Amino acid sequence: MADTSNPSSFPPLLSNIKEKKVPQGMSVSGTFITAVMAIANISVGSVYLNDCRAQYLIPYYLIVSGVTSLLLLISSVLPCGNREQPSILITAFQVVFGAFQLAFFVAGNVWVYSIYAPNYTDPAASNYCHKGLYLYAFWITTLVYIFLGLILAIGCCMVLCFCCMSSRGSSEIPE
Repeated sequence: MADTSNPSSFPPLLSNIKEKKVPQGMSVSGTFITAVMAIANISVGSVYLNDCRAQYLIPYYLIVSGVTSLLLLISSVLPCGNREQPSILITAFQVVFGAFQLAFFVAGNVWVYSIYAPNYTDPAASNYCHKGLYLYAFWITTLVYIFLGLILAIGCCMVLCFCCMSSRGSSEIPE
């Protein structure tokens, strides 16, 4: 069994993965994009709070998802504990809010996709929803799926590449 405290005791592929860190520019960019998207969700949901008779919960979906995203983001950048071993309280907070955000995302999917193609023109109609609000919520939700699909595809390609590299180099790796 490999000694987990000594990175050199891992097989070469695992030691390379364990030692790599996310580049700072990529981390800052991801944090910035997440913050901008969360603030945009809160803003759009607040501006159009009463403009969707077809599904009045869509603005709340945007506001709550924006607030929870900001709270998770803040909890991940606060200096509590150290980077290698964050505080148990912060970790518990992130798990609870992450689970809540996932459940709320599923509910938001139901609310957004269940009224697909609402009435954009007659505010008095029961199936009316402001076009900007609905299309924003629809595309934000759809972009999450596109992003997850890209991450999954890239991850599968990386695993395939790692498997190919390790099978080629397995005869050269000493035991």
